[in-house]
Amino acid sequence: MLYLASFTTLLAASTLVSARPVELVKRINQIIVESTARWEQACLAAGGGQRCNPLSVAAFSTLLAAPGPCEQQDAADNMIDLARQLDNNAEMIRLTQIFRQQPRNTPDSLSVLYCQNAPRNQQLQGLFQCQFQGVNDNLFIGNIALGQPGTRPPGVNNLNPPGSCPANPNGKVPDGVQLVTLVNSPGTGAGNGGANPA
Repeated sequence: MLYLASFTTLLAASTLVSARPVELVKRINQIIVESTARWEQACLAAGGGQRCNPLSVAAFSTLLAAPGPCEQQDAADNMIDLARQLDNNAEMIRLTQIFRQQPRNTPDSLSVLYCQNAPRNQQLQGLFQCQFQGVNDNLFIGNIALGQPGTRPPGVNNLNPPGSCPANPNGKVPDGVQLVTLVNSPGTGAGNGGANPA
């Protein structure tokens, strides 16, 4: 009987402890293969053949939470390089520019850091990723506060509205949605997307 009373007391105490509010951390992800599917089809139509799929896979893999801040841009540079080899295929370039601005996964609802390096290809100049709607605007992956290095796109003093990008200047992208399904134009880069240059 003593064991039953002790168990009941312990159960009641654990209920009281767990009754406090719990801060929920939400993982925000997407079906990454969809981010480059249209680009891959455009690449095949342009004659890219067996070069298309490996670049597509390498690119969409950069949208996972683990890759560094510049890996998405580096993959987009590789996609532009192939488009240039295929007679500067305009559709591949347009889709690459939109891909460059696709939000990245976040394991903890924090914003994703921005690449601070210039791209190799001028077609990507001034482009940076949007953020998903569910992210914290003031805190970035690694618990880095807004205003610290990497928390603003290069040359941008104030991103208004927060989380926007040149292709989607009115704000963030709904969680898990592909930017390519929302926009046709990649925007114009530097100074666009609500960004106020430094």
